[in-house]
Amino acid sequence: MSARTKILDALQRAGHDEAGATALLARADKEPRDPAPNPDFQETLAGGHALIVEYGDCEMHGSCQCGKRFGITTPDASLDTFVSPWERHCMTEVPRG
Repeated sequence: MSARTKILDALQRAGHDEAGATALLARADKEPRDPAPNPDFQETLAGGHALIVEYGDCEMHGSCQCGKRFGITTPDASLDTFVSPWERHCMTEVPRG
């Protein structure tokens, strides 16, 4: 049994229904984990937009942390291939909060 399942079970035993326990755990997953946060660089797990580059079958896949995909390139090509679409995504498509 996973730790997540154990936590959900404990929340339900404490009186939360399944939907409430799941929602509470999802909310906790999005909370910052830094015990001494820097106010200039606030940690966030909700709606993050870091550039992610993953190695696949002899190819590199570029995407945003939020799930938007930026394409595929070969390992010998520059990873800068993904930077321009990622910057455009962050500057024009991501709502400012």
